[in-house]
Amino acid sequence: MTTPSLNASVFATPPLTIDQLYRPANTPGNVGLCLSGGGTRACCAGMGQLRALAMLQANGNSLLGQIKAMSTVSGGSWLGVPYQYMPAAGPKDAAYLGAYDADQGTLTVQDLQTLPEGNAGIPMTSFLFSLEGIAGTALLLYETFLKLTPSQPLPANMLWQMVMSLNILDSYGLLQMNLDGGQPKDTFSATAASLKAITDANGSLAMETAYLFADQVDTSRTQRPLHLCNMSMLVKAKDIPFDMLVPVQANGLMTGIVGAPANATDANSQKVGGGGVQSFAYNSSFVSQSGDTAEVTQTRQWSLTDIMGTSSAAFAEKVKNQLKQWEQFPHEFKLWLKEKEAEIIDWIKHHLPFELHDTTLTLVARHSLDAPAFATAISFPDIQTLVPAYPSWSVAAPAPNANANNFADGGSLENTGLASLLAFTDIDSAIVCVNSDTPLAIGKHGISDGKGGWIAGTNIIVDEAIPPLFGYQPYHPSHGYRPYSAGNASQEDQIYAYNQVFASSEFTALLTGLWEAAKKDGAPSTQPAILSQPLIVQANAWFGVPAGSTPMTIVWVYLNYASDWTALFANNQPVKQIVADEVAKHKFPHYNTLATHLTATQINLLAHLSSWSMVSADQDSQVFSNLFKA
Repeated sequence: MTTPSLNASVFATPPLTIDQLYRPANTPGNVGLCLSGGGTRACCAGMGQLRALAMLQANGNSLLGQIKAMSTVSGGSWLGVPYQYMPAAGPKDAAYLGAYDADQGTLTVQDLQTLPEGNAGIPMTSFLFSLEGIAGTALLLYETFLKLTPSQPLPANMLWQMVMSLNILDSYGLLQMNLDGGQPKDTFSATAASLKAITDANGSLAMETAYLFADQVDTSRTQRPLHLCNMSMLVKAKDIPFDMLVPVQANGLMTGIVGAPANATDANSQKVGGGGVQSFAYNSSFVSQSGDTAEVTQTRQWSLTDIMGTSSAAFAEKVKNQLKQWEQFPHEFKLWLKEKEAEIIDWIKHHLPFELHDTTLTLVARHSLDAPAFATAISFPDIQTLVPAYPSWSVAAPAPNANANNFADGGSLENTGLASLLAFTDIDSAIVCVNSDTPLAIGKHGISDGKGGWIAGTNIIVDEAIPPLFGYQPYHPSHGYRPYSAGNASQEDQIYAYNQVFASSEFTALLTGLWEAAKKDGAPSTQPAILSQPLIVQANAWFGVPAGSTPMTIVWVYLNYASDWTALFANNQPVKQIVADEVAKHKFPHYNTLATHLTATQINLLAHLSSWSMVSADQDSQVFSNLFKA
């Protein structure tokens, strides 16, 4: 049922600054932080990177507590959303992130097998956090509400978000599920004051649960930055025969498309971009606007479930494929239920509201091959509608919006989170953590020289999200790096064509600099792949990025194996062997992005390597702490 009309503030952009939305008290250097996508690998490497920034000090405070804005994508959002909104009753920051171990060489096998209670990695250790497990629990959740509320079942386009929220957000008390239909019934804002402004304008929301920035409800926590959670929306673009993506960010105060993507229209043929609306009101139907206030209607408020789930929606496509296979061969789903019955029952009891237990457990029993007399047909959702979809409207061209827009993973457009961060003109430097599944490597070709050859020394393969930031298509084995201006981009690569924020001429220095940073005595992958690079920002209308006039410092932190880290275990044979096995069998630290279920040992190794990489680099050159000079 739609709520009564609500009033929501509208934020027209550009220009855009962090300070106009939220002012952390102490942010010398105006440093931004980006945590890339990459599923569980990115989440757990990001945990180590936040752990390192929490340990490193400048100005008498941790570097983490002086970050001005944090931009997260997909798996990075699995870490960042709970960190930003952790309630007072949730785990302390040191437990959630884990503490930095300055003497990693003495780690034991037992240490690696143990995660602190409340740690960010714990949800990912469950087999049911695998994509197969997520698909199975999503199907059970759908069937549960189909039986309990048949007139208002849980929509297929909310299944991914809800199951991810049950696995992650509910673990920290950041989900309230509406038992009438199974959707979230909470929302979020930044501070008590920003929430009061919403409820003063909308008395009907006064009793709704709203999550605030963690340091606003628990003063013992590290100061939180402004958090930008990145997703994308499908649009039609002039003269492009397939759907394109435009960036959407939710930052606690505002959600929307802050740029002005040219010739792009949404599902209602509206021009997109131009700003956002107070986050609680993003999934709404437009009624009217007066000045900077819009009148809207909505069935429920925009929630943390929506932003975290949509930010990582690329995985929903894989879940859709699994459900499609089970729909074609339902016996396979029944076999899966039988094989994983104990884990599924445990998941139900620990993750679903008590009121749902009987119904869901009965479904498991009736689908079980052990009870053929009671076996029932499996009810599948409309699998084609599994991707997130929400009513949304354009600040640039506000008008009634009868059709919902389809949304996608933030990393399907720009997986570093950097372009979104650069929309804010008061960010002076940025730490960009690229937690990739692509190791730095030598390729056959490099940057095109425009004459059929390539620039010497640039045949270095990096993650596909980086080249588009410099106007280049991702690496291709047949021709290396080719500029977008040369044309001939594949449909997959064309999605990134509007991501450029730096001069193409600077790409050579990035490639060679990262490769050299990771070498010692000529040996590759010896040291952390961390590079500080001065870059002038170029204007980008797609992301709402204004042109810069002076260089800003970008510190690239590229997840990469470092043999200097392995050398810490030279006299620790059991752990040394574990690391060697993980490298040989699972390509540690570049675990497959689709491997969403990792063991505690794998999670700890990722966090230890990534934290050591940052701490050791700063101890050598103050590459991070120098950014925070007042």
